Amino acid sequence: MKKLGISIFILLTAITSYFAFSQLNKNDELGEITITVVDEIGDTISSTQYPFTEDDTLFSILAENYDVGCADSSYHLSDVCEKQVFNSRIILKIDTIETDWHNTYISIYENGEYSNLGIDSIILNDGDVFLFKYTVVGDGE
Repeated sequence: MKKLGISIFILLTAITSYFAFSQLNKNDELGEITITVVDEIGDTISSTQYPFTEDDTLFSILAENYDVGCADSSYHLSDVCEKQVFNSRIILKIDTIETDWHNTYISIYENGEYSNLGIDSIILNDGDVFLFKYTVVGDGE
């Protein structure tokens, strides 16, 4: 009986935690973000503000406004941007900036901080600034 009680308690705690975290990981209802794209020599290619709603994602805004290419399952550039690794996309191309994933990649900075999250896991908050930067592997990033 004691094991059943403990099991029910753990199950209820897990369910409550899941719903609590899912509510915390939501975009603001409405807002505006800035997306800046920097090329391999450090020049800013674009820096533009975009409105968003709670249903938008960083990827959807990027894909609507730029020519985006993603990694396929073999990490080769593809025009089809499907979620791959850990249920996220890997961006290899934004407009004229193209990387190969092995020697170079596009890093994401959120409000000046290097993002450890994939593009599909980033939550949008009003006023956020996102920098997509061409980065050489081993460049101290």
